[in-house]
Amino acid sequence: MIWETSEDRFKLIFNIIPNPAIILDLDNLIESINDSCFEYFQNQIPPAIVYGEKLSLERIFPWLAKELDYFLSGNSREYNFEKEIETSKGKIIFQIRIKKILDPFDQHISTLILMNDITSIVEAEKKVARARDFYLTLFEEFPAMIWRAGLDGHFNYFNRAWLAFTGRPAEEQMGFGWAAGVPETDRQRFLNLYAAAIKEQKSFEIEFRLKRYDGQYRWVLCVGRPFSGLDGEFAGYIGSSFDITERKMQEEELSYLAMHDPLTGLPNRRMLEVILPRLIEQTELGKLSALFFIDLDNFKQVNDNFGHNVGDGILIELGRILKKQLREGDLLARLGGDEFAILLDGIEEKEAENIARRLLESVSHFQFVTPGQAFNLFLSIGVTMISKKDAPEVIISRADTAMYQAKERGGNQFVLYK
Repeated sequence: MIWETSEDRFKLIFNIIPNPAIILDLDNLIESINDSCFEYFQNQIPPAIVYGEKLSLERIFPWLAKELDYFLSGNSREYNFEKEIETSKGKIIFQIRIKKILDPFDQHISTLILMNDITSIVEAEKKVARARDFYLTLFEEFPAMIWRAGLDGHFNYFNRAWLAFTGRPAEEQMGFGWAAGVPETDRQRFLNLYAAAIKEQKSFEIEFRLKRYDGQYRWVLCVGRPFSGLDGEFAGYIGSSFDITERKMQEEELSYLAMHDPLTGLPNRRMLEVILPRLIEQTELGKLSALFFIDLDNFKQVNDNFGHNVGDGILIELGRILKKQLREGDLLARLGGDEFAILLDGIEEKEAENIARRLLESVSHFQFVTPGQAFNLFLSIGVTMISKKDAPEVIISRADTAMYQAKERGGNQFVLYK
């Protein structure tokens, strides 16, 4: 089935992340741990996690819990820190990234924790800090992009990996010439952070886009560490940069899949539950909205006669048909199976009824084509107006009740909850 293929794809995206990754719910209970996390921490992850039991982060990773609490106590969306941890592979230095997964209204719905093994990089940086310019020659063969900046903050060294990545000669990139390959918004963000780091002579980490030799912009993680001269005084920065484009794409896709139906690509029930309370709040300002619950009449017969693959294709087509009848900004969501929901923001009762009629007509007049047969389908629609500050579950129950009344009356109609 398409549904199963999409679900498998979601799991694959999470599991192929090459470094340990964890997803937490809002109670800081572990929802998912990827394969790499099991590999690094197999001696401390209890079997209960394998069988789907939700356990607290503090129980399994107590060293992460304090940092998570600190992060969640603030307003930032991301938090990075480094920590040396004893793992099944020995002592590993991780660059740990905690990121809030947000809904379309920037509300925190879950938390993603990524641990990047930077042991070899940190060890290399320590060697450089001890040997200064002598060890710069070692960096020429490093696969990571290495740079150095002087006391004035101007960049004065790039290794071969950096120059190969950017495709520009070193002389063009000295000082801040390298920043010509960074988009303006990212460049200004870097310069602000870099100026503050120089002023305080402290380490920094930042992500920005950097133009590659082929003209593509790639996301890089730039890490800078201050170093001292022979007199022990601050002498500048030695840093490294890593291409993290694939990781960023995986994070974005995980965030997207958390709020969308993998079969139709439409928003899912979770999205509906996020947006509905906001429309309820607007009723205090006198603004009306409406909620539709929609069910396909006799859809089980389609699956029984033609199979689930054909049924899935019909659901995808149905989503397109319904979407065409809605206004820009209206939310169409798939709740599961053959059930859909629609949120109409800012609408009077009569206009909501007109939209319900259009939906019925557009579907009943559409010929669904399968191998060897074409047929029509019909909808049962439950409509409830959102006119006062009722609880979301009460409004959902009203729409659901109206939808079943429409089905009991023979289907191919809508019922307005009264």
